Amino acid sequence: MVAFYGVKARRGRAALTSIGIGIGIAAIVAVTGISASGRADLLATLESLGTNLIKASPQAGFFGTQEKLPEGVLGMVERIGPVQEVTSTTQTDLLVRRTDFISFMKIENPDIFIGIDSPSFNSGICKTLRKETNIKTVQYVCPQFWAWRYGRVYKFNHLYHKIFSLFPFESKLLKKHGVNYSYVGHPLARNMKIYSNEVQIKKELNVSTEKEIIAILPGSRQSEIKHHNKPLSDFINDYVNENPETEIILALNKKSDLFGELAKLSNKIKVIFNSTQKVLSICNLAVVASGTATLEAAILSKPMVVIYKSNFLSNFILSKFFLKTKFISLPNILSEDNIVFELRQNQVTGREIFEKVKDTFKNRESISSKLSSIKDSLLVSDSDKFSKAISDIISK
Repeated sequence: MVAFYGVKARRGRAALTSIGIGIGIAAIVAVTGISASGRADLLATLESLGTNLIKASPQAGFFGTQEKLPEGVLGMVERIGPVQEVTSTTQTDLLVRRTDFISFMKIENPDIFIGIDSPSFNSGICKTLRKETNIKTVQYVCPQFWAWRYGRVYKFNHLYHKIFSLFPFESKLLKKHGVNYSYVGHPLARNMKIYSNEVQIKKELNVSTEKEIIAILPGSRQSEIKHHNKPLSDFINDYVNENPETEIILALNKKSDLFGELAKLSNKIKVIFNSTQKVLSICNLAVVASGTATLEAAILSKPMVVIYKSNFLSNFILSKFFLKTKFISLPNILSEDNIVFELRQNQVTGREIFEKVKDTFKNRESISSKLSSIKDSLLVSDSDKFSKAISDIISK
């Protein structure tokens, strides 16, 4: 059975996506606060759970127009011999107040609530559901207590029936504190497309097949791009002047992300939108803002220099009172080793990036070799581990 629950939009709101999940139970899944690539990979994981599920959706018609399924389609499908149950589903990206959503949950009374990412939003929902209902609560993507606000770990068993962790080092910490968890690996390691034909991708992106390529990924949020704009522009100017034979590609999600000093350089470098993974797959080295993109680069074994710069006050508060990790990039955190160069705050200058890029090029084979083991550590052998754990939670 696939259950879909629509959520009524209201003013004043936190982001929420509700989808159906085909694992033989009624479920509500909230996907919040996650990057576009990460969301796609997680949804692909959830979609794969319905082994006895057939999904029908309208596609474009002969002349390219969007078609609709005919009225009464549910009855038509229901008459097919082996079909046991038919339910209409959809996906909505809405903004709702948490109190409205909790009220909605109490009315619908699903077997389980699965919150994906955004623990600040989901924890409040789970706290109320645990206190006032019999709905089981699950958090997919462990809250990053290991990076900041470590004390949250002591509340996890009171909020969630189970946490699904994506990183192996998280599992060690959760086990240490007696948290009910299951390690399911990272969906990027399983679902990220590997482009084997580099020449074909270069031709598709209209990129030279002869030159070395440096990819620049300044961040997915405009606030990140703003702080990285000037130092990256300085780096590009210096590097292009000294290495005119190298092609530099600026990879951005959308056109509105191109502004400031980087926009002025668009005649010197190639700018490509909405193809970050393809750009990473063809580059020889990347300069990447700390975040999920560093994991994507690591999965592709791409040597990189990781940068992170924010406003002074935010960085001071985070560093002084909250941040608990030695490293800021996922490749180094996962390997517990300083594999790739990390530049932070005042270190993020054009000259410093230039020097670290030169040093990375000198050692790129060794760096790539070390990065290659990260993907394997993020894979689990049992592809049904998540669905089995969910069924186990429901049966208790």
